[in-house]
Amino acid sequence: MRGQPRRELAKEHAHGYELEEVVADLVDNSIDAGAENIRIVFAEEEYGNRKSFFLNVLDDGFGISPGQISSVMDFGADRIYEELDLGKFGVGMKSSSLSQAKEITLLSKVSGGNIELRRLSSEIVHQRDEWVLIDELEDHMFTDAISIAKNNLSEMESGTCIVLENMHKLTNRIGTEAKRQDYMTEESVIIRDYLGLVFERYIQGVNLNKSDFSSTYRKVNIYLNGNEEINKVVRLDPFCVDKEDGTVTGTIKKTWNIEVNLSGYSQKIPLTIWIIPKSEDRADYCNYMDDDYDHRMKNASRDAGISELQGLYIYRNQRLINFAGWHRICKHDPHYTCDRWEIHFPPSLDNEFQLDPSKRDVRMPAQVIEQLNQISRKSVRWHPDDEGKASAHRPRAKKRQGGHDAPRISITTPTGPSHPTSPPGDIVPKGPVETPGKRGNPPSYRPVIRKSPTAIEVKKIGALPEANLVVSERISGTKYMVTLNSNHPLYDDFIKKINSF
Repeated sequence: MRGQPRRELAKEHAHGYELEEVVADLVDNSIDAGAENIRIVFAEEEYGNRKSFFLNVLDDGFGISPGQISSVMDFGADRIYEELDLGKFGVGMKSSSLSQAKEITLLSKVSGGNIELRRLSSEIVHQRDEWVLIDELEDHMFTDAISIAKNNLSEMESGTCIVLENMHKLTNRIGTEAKRQDYMTEESVIIRDYLGLVFERYIQGVNLNKSDFSSTYRKVNIYLNGNEEINKVVRLDPFCVDKEDGTVTGTIKKTWNIEVNLSGYSQKIPLTIWIIPKSEDRADYCNYMDDDYDHRMKNASRDAGISELQGLYIYRNQRLINFAGWHRICKHDPHYTCDRWEIHFPPSLDNEFQLDPSKRDVRMPAQVIEQLNQISRKSVRWHPDDEGKASAHRPRAKKRQGGHDAPRISITTPTGPSHPTSPPGDIVPKGPVETPGKRGNPPSYRPVIRKSPTAIEVKKIGALPEANLVVSERISGTKYMVTLNSNHPLYDDFIKKINSF
């Protein structure tokens, strides 16, 4: 970068990235570096004689060679991007990081090498009024965050760690000192669930297909603030794919290929319209500790209302780029919460989809929007058990959300004087319904099924010893779900007594 460094730096600090988007940008780089495990630390330290937040993103990828590490920290440095890479422009890591932090330190080592370090320091840029990288830290720059990064890398064969310090925007968002820990917890939960949503396919394991018809399998483990199983980021599937169980109330879908002519050649862009289960039927899906599915989705969207999560989910290389909102296809309506569209575009169409350097936003070509609008008006039969005629996606989603697609229950009404005055079992009458044209027939009954738990599910987590033994309990569908604190002093005794019954 040239020009006026102090002014340019101020502009970089003012970019509107959210913290979770910055973390996702750094995770992109780790995945491109072949990492299988990515460990994130979001915590506090003493920085400049005051409390300050820091963020470390550490991976076990290939590392960066000493000859390349300086260019990695350049804005828009030349780099050959592979077809399956998540990175694109060479500016995202620096710009996104500077939007949240004033000090960025890159530490890396290759197999058999030593730890190399480069730092882009706002303090140094202001002092010298020039863009400069330093490769040796001044005394006051040896912080807890740097020590953690160095210690972790020294124990690894190869890998890279990005350290963000002096996080200027977070300091202004805390509010009162008494709310500091609450704020840290809220931000951690947002980061956790945003990563679970954006990298859901990579957490699960995914085959990435190339234009030459070859494929590559990638799977990553992402940890937040710890190395134990409880610290793993759990995937968050926006389409409730595993709820596609063949029933009329489970997840249902229809798939199309959008054929467009872009950049002089024909392309097929896959589209799937998903109608996800209604709220109570999806509550126990992809949940985590006390957060059920809808809470996790709201966390990932920084507390958008659940109805705002309808619309298009746009992917590139199986990484979620942009989600929710209708992109001029439909208008938002709270009755269509269950209506979600999945669309994928290949990296070869980055320019046509106007992917921006932040990889947060796209602008779909007119050809694509026109075909999506046509599909939006199509009426199809969504499930064999659907009553009535085929319908477009919005009426079907509204029917689902209102609970009007439950399977019909037929009851054989006995004839003769022995007809019972009330139906048996768990079926509760809601009043007689006279059969049209057959007056005098005994009444039939409109049934309601009482839902009650038929199974118990027990989970355990390693919470603090002073926390409650029973962390949570709730009924979800047919399950009575209990979460226990395995670090509680009474946990072992509790399990022994339960087993003795």
